[in-house]
Amino acid sequence: MTLNPVPLDPRTLPGPVWIVSPHPDDEALGCAALIAALTALGREVHALLVTDGGFSHPHSPSYPRARLAQIRLAEWRAGLATLGVPEARTHALGLPDGALDQVEPATMGREVGQMFADAPPATLLLPWRRDPHPDHRAAWGPVWEVAPPAARRLEYAVWLPERGDVSAWPTTQEARIWSIVVGAARSRKAQAIAAHATQLRGISDDPHGFTLAPEMVERALTGPELFFEAFLQPLPAAADATT
Repeated sequence: MTLNPVPLDPRTLPGPVWIVSPHPDDEALGCAALIAALTALGREVHALLVTDGGFSHPHSPSYPRARLAQIRLAEWRAGLATLGVPEARTHALGLPDGALDQVEPATMGREVGQMFADAPPATLLLPWRRDPHPDHRAAWGPVWEVAPPAARRLEYAVWLPERGDVSAWPTTQEARIWSIVVGAARSRKAQAIAAHATQLRGISDDPHGFTLAPEMVERALTGPELFFEAFLQPLPAAADATT
């Protein structure tokens, strides 16, 4: 797909900045270079993890869901620490990974809103509304709705380059496309991704569990990172994106 993104200047993004990840590793793959740039500028950056991340290896006897969720939470915080986000600014809801569309949107929105209350986002980063993962799509509406109306909203791509068909991508009438060159941030982004060891090496007693493909990791490290800023908030088609 042909894109003509405009370079995004991190200095134009006011804080507090909130990075919303439906799963541990979404932010490492989708916007780690931007996070590193924001923390280097001294922006107040918070990270919100929506699911427990515990469904990646559902058949592992040695990593039952509760244990895996605990490990993935630690991996997520370790990855964010390499990007300059301290643990005190990380927040986890622990909603069910792989079944976010079964959570009542009003309940999810209420919990997200409670997280935002002490430091309301001036900039909100969340996965693109049609990113090809049902949890990403289910999270979009409740998060969007409870953000302050004046917050600047940028939607980042995670699975879109690998799995998105033409209909999943934004049109030029829907959104402005921004980009961040990974460049000098590659080593820090690589560290952030490497923190997610359970998703990179897999878990031996569940060989059919999820593992990040090396080509996806390389694409994420090569960049650029893509961000979509809607012209209309929300778009008329937004309701379809959360189903």
